[in-house]
Amino acid sequence: MDHLQEEKKEALKAAGEYLEKLIPGIGTLCGELRGDRQPDTDEFQKQCIDGLNWVIEIYNRITDVVDMEKIHTEKQELNASLMELGAAIRDKEDEKIARILEEAVVPFLNDLKEAAR
Repeated sequence: MDHLQEEKKEALKAAGEYLEKLIPGIGTLCGELRGDRQPDTDEFQKQCIDGLNWVIEIYNRITDVVDMEKIHTEKQELNASLMELGAAIRDKEDEKIARILEEAVVPFLNDLKEAAR
């Protein structure tokens, strides 16, 4: 059982390191979605969302080793925001995507990064 806990802690550490790159990347993406669109913005968005999905998958598997006191977002709130984000992506609503990322996703990712420390 200790081995599994150690693996979870390693996964949390890896997620924390990845968040050092993902969070600024999402910030850049939000700028592009708000009027500074580049030829590769759609591909960049896909990469950011793939990264977000990976981090959430890790989070879901390691919640028992995360300092939950540092996570200020309720899981149901996050899930609702992610569902709304998925709909906005599907409907290509750039402003809404940026708003959800900034208001719901990035605060959660920042909390998770802190908890990983």
